Amino acid sequence: MRAHPAEVVTRAAVGVAVGLTVACTTVGVVHYTTLWSVLLPAVAVAFLSVPVVGAAMVRSDRRNAVGWILVAAGVGLPLACTGYLLAEAAYVGGADIPGAEWAGWWDGWPWVFAVGLVPTVGLLLFPDGRLPSPRWRPVLWVCVVQMTALLLGLLFSPALLDFPDQANPTALPGVWGSVAEGLGGAVALTAPLSTLAAWSVRRRLSRTREADQARALALVAPAAWLIAASWWGCLVIAVWGEATITALPAEVFGMLALAVTSWVAIRRYGLFDGRQVLNRTLVYGLLTTLVIAVYLAVAAAVRVLASDAVSGAVAVAAAVLIALPLRDVLQRTANRLVYGYRDDPYGALVRLGRRLEAAAAADQVLPGVARTVREALRLPYVAVRVGVATVAEAGRPASGACEEFPLVFAGETIGELVAQVRDEGPFTVSERGLLTGIAGQVAAAGHAVSLTEDLLRSRERLVGAAEEERRRLRRDLHDGLGPTLAGVVLGLHRARRHLLTDAAAAAGQMDTLTDQMQQAVADVRRLVYGLRPPALDELGLVGALNEQARSLGIIVVEGPARQPALPAAVEVAAYRIAMEAMTNTIRHARASHGTVRVVIDDALRLEISDNGTGLPDGYRAGVGITSMRERAAELSGTCVIEPRAPHGTLVRAVIPLEST
Repeated sequence: MRAHPAEVVTRAAVGVAVGLTVACTTVGVVHYTTLWSVLLPAVAVAFLSVPVVGAAMVRSDRRNAVGWILVAAGVGLPLACTGYLLAEAAYVGGADIPGAEWAGWWDGWPWVFAVGLVPTVGLLLFPDGRLPSPRWRPVLWVCVVQMTALLLGLLFSPALLDFPDQANPTALPGVWGSVAEGLGGAVALTAPLSTLAAWSVRRRLSRTREADQARALALVAPAAWLIAASWWGCLVIAVWGEATITALPAEVFGMLALAVTSWVAIRRYGLFDGRQVLNRTLVYGLLTTLVIAVYLAVAAAVRVLASDAVSGAVAVAAAVLIALPLRDVLQRTANRLVYGYRDDPYGALVRLGRRLEAAAAADQVLPGVARTVREALRLPYVAVRVGVATVAEAGRPASGACEEFPLVFAGETIGELVAQVRDEGPFTVSERGLLTGIAGQVAAAGHAVSLTEDLLRSRERLVGAAEEERRRLRRDLHDGLGPTLAGVVLGLHRARRHLLTDAAAAAGQMDTLTDQMQQAVADVRRLVYGLRPPALDELGLVGALNEQARSLGIIVVEGPARQPALPAAVEVAAYRIAMEAMTNTIRHARASHGTVRVVIDDALRLEISDNGTGLPDGYRAGVGITSMRERAAELSGTCVIEPRAPHGTLVRAVIPLEST
């Protein structure tokens, strides 16, 4: 996808700013004249943060004038610094600099963009490119007129700004030149206008209703006041009669504070998005700084033994040789800082594994996973959803879109990994691939956590069910079978009294007692069947399953002819699991044939397969499948449902016999 022209321009501007900074440093080393030969390159390097913040603002909103102003300032300052050092080398150091007057000219008017626009127009429009209210429009027009007058004065006045005894190559003749020189006095308005601009930031802060924007502006507001204070300091310096270049540190200090606080607001509160710009600037800014350091060190060392020309050539060669391998190292480091583990899937999985190992309890696993994924990819929000419930989340959901990555375990979709995209756009192919891979690991962790929680709930339900069963038996015995048997006893006493005196009455009484005993026997059978299917005691597990399979018609049961004695709980669990699986085969699989296979060794192994339509994509376990798994888990066993090749469904249940 082709980049927008605005992005191309801002990237080029940041690159130009870096190149001019290198040029400024080179001129300072080669033509060392005064202390400014060291200070101005240092100022230019520190000032690289300003175009970076501007590029981030433009990337977030191309119509935001503040971003363009900061980009212009970032290019203007190293340009003016380079021009000043070249002119100083010619006019102060006596070096032979071709076109020195034009170097002094470049030292003049770029300062308007470098340190003039931001304290006035830039702060008035900060951060969204709009005024706090229409009442500030006259102040904005005064700022624009003042900057225009200052620019015209620097372009067309008779003398150069920082070298007043040298002629300006673009000076206007006669009275117009004098007028242009007078326009330069407009710089005195910068101090009061920057104070009004700082007050506008304060007013905007007091009126904003968005919490994040308020926090961001609270960071930036002190820097705005610092800029205003620096310009009042510049005014004092000018009154003392010092050279205008002397005011530069104060002017730049406030600008740097604004850039730093703005960047903190960008990263912490999402005021703007600048991830890609930050990545490139970290790489090329650090690379530039290191190359400059190598250049200065090598040039200083070689200069002792050879001429300036030789030392410069050797220093350039050394800097280039150092820069080539450093670029890749810095790129990897910047990618890790900005994008996390996007380009290092192995590192992301290792980080996730360590977080899983460190989880002390089951309820800490998935929250730890969410935090790790968010930190590893520098995402605004990550959540883990199992079923329909969000079981863990990290970060704060914002207005951006979210993508869902299914959590699939053993062919079953148990939930989703929800990741919110950044403001810069959708996930890249590598990010989406990494999230898909992580989702597989999260699915395993989520399944384990879900099993653990299900097991705990099953144990609680088992204890509760046992108590409820005891209560039911007590109630049925006390309220049903007990009174029936008591009535039979009383009836027998009455029949005994009538046996010798009224045989017919005694016979009638015995018939009534017979009916009551038959009802009591039915109640006993009902109670017994509720505890355990009678077919298991009569036919055994394989026989009971055979009896049910014959009634269904299409299912065949295979198992040992002579079944060893099994624990009662194992038999009941296997019977219920097989019954549920056979019922699903008949109801849902649309199969023509099914098989139930029972194998007994150190465990009871149960396999139920069919040749039906198989599991649908992304199926979710219902009540029946969940019940099958719970019955196996209650006896420390497992129950897995998976597709059967070439088609159909296979249910595998394994229940250990040793533990039972």
